[in-house]
Amino acid sequence: MRGIFLRGVTLEEEPFVMKRENKDGTYKYSGFCIDILNELAKNLGFTYELYEVPDHKFGAPEGNGSHWNGMVGEVMYNRADIAIGPLTISAIRERVVDFTHPFMDHGVGMVSKKPEPKGSGIFGFLLPFDSSVWFSILGALIGVALLLFITSKVRHKMRAGDVNYDNDEKFDLKNSLWLTYWSIVRKGGEPAPRSLPSRILTGAWWLFTLIVISTYTANLTAFLTVKRLVAPINSVEDLVSSSVPYGCVKDAFLYSFFRAQANLNGSSSVWGRMWHAMTAYDEFPYSPFNGIEIVKRGQFVFIQETPFLEYVIKKDPQCELMMLGKPFLYKGYGFPVRRGDNYLKDISVEILKMQESGLIDQIKTKWWNKDGCPLDGEIANVNEVTALGIETFLGVFYVLLGASALALLVTIGQIIHKKLTKKKRPRMIKPSSPPPGKRCCCSQWQ
Repeated sequence: MRGIFLRGVTLEEEPFVMKRENKDGTYKYSGFCIDILNELAKNLGFTYELYEVPDHKFGAPEGNGSHWNGMVGEVMYNRADIAIGPLTISAIRERVVDFTHPFMDHGVGMVSKKPEPKGSGIFGFLLPFDSSVWFSILGALIGVALLLFITSKVRHKMRAGDVNYDNDEKFDLKNSLWLTYWSIVRKGGEPAPRSLPSRILTGAWWLFTLIVISTYTANLTAFLTVKRLVAPINSVEDLVSSSVPYGCVKDAFLYSFFRAQANLNGSSSVWGRMWHAMTAYDEFPYSPFNGIEIVKRGQFVFIQETPFLEYVIKKDPQCELMMLGKPFLYKGYGFPVRRGDNYLKDISVEILKMQESGLIDQIKTKWWNKDGCPLDGEIANVNEVTALGIETFLGVFYVLLGASALALLVTIGQIIHKKLTKKKRPRMIKPSSPPPGKRCCCSQWQ
């Protein structure tokens, strides 16, 4: 290709191609695609000039499909040798032009204006735990109180343990419930348990409440300090089933793709349903940045290739944009050239070399900053706070269950011990009544 002159057509779109006017009235182009083009020109030895496509379109078929507009049309009708910009390689475009090896892979994403942060509401104090945890805590509180009441009642009735020291008679149902409640709200109260089974059970309950309250306090703090955003749309299926208007750039790759899928499959495919919905809304932006402007005005979801969306979201001054769901419809960007041009292979091989050497990744890092607004709309560097599930507390529930079983075993052991010692104890015989006028000076034993 050394010594060849190429006439290129381009379309301004940050950060791929950007145009700046010089003092002499000429224009200077810069951007991701321009850096790649300059590297190709240096390594392959060709020169070039660029002009902007008159209709400001990427390229799509018009009418019955025989006529093409945009940059693809400029190359197809030999008005340009190559098109420089983020042009997606697609089957319908490959019918009329040839594409170089893709210089960037991409998906398709959806962007919308960030919804208002979800408020806590009047029952916001319940948010740190989900419902299963709250019901489990309530069940544990009642269960421990009942177990404390039953074991104390049985031990007191059987006079098991140290009857002079233990206070089992004080643990009726009311006091048992009171003990479990004041333990969980960290307030002292009476009576305090004295018997060994009651202390085992109460000690495990105190450990349980310590872990639960500490975890609740930490998670509640996070809920109060981190605002959560709930995206109403997380997939293409959600978008189709919603009433939110959406659209893509007119006469660009996605426009042609959705229209072709609707003509081919009708409404039987999700792409066909999306096309019919977009034509009903009749909101097709004339450029990617126009799509972002429409999104910022209100309820609208803009569908576009992810590299552009990532760029504008991170650079948005107000940080009011967010990506919805995960990317879909993975494709690649390539440079269109005329069908059969013999320099296609040279350019493709050079692009492969640039990829293998990591040069294209370096150029991308120059134009796509890692810093900036978060893509998902959340506060930067803060993980989304979620309610803790029951699986988080299974361990401490097992400890409480084990202590309850141990308290029951100790109670049963004390009752059995009481019965055994009662059987072995000798019985005392009452003395016979002494004769009148005589004192009893001894006792008789059997």
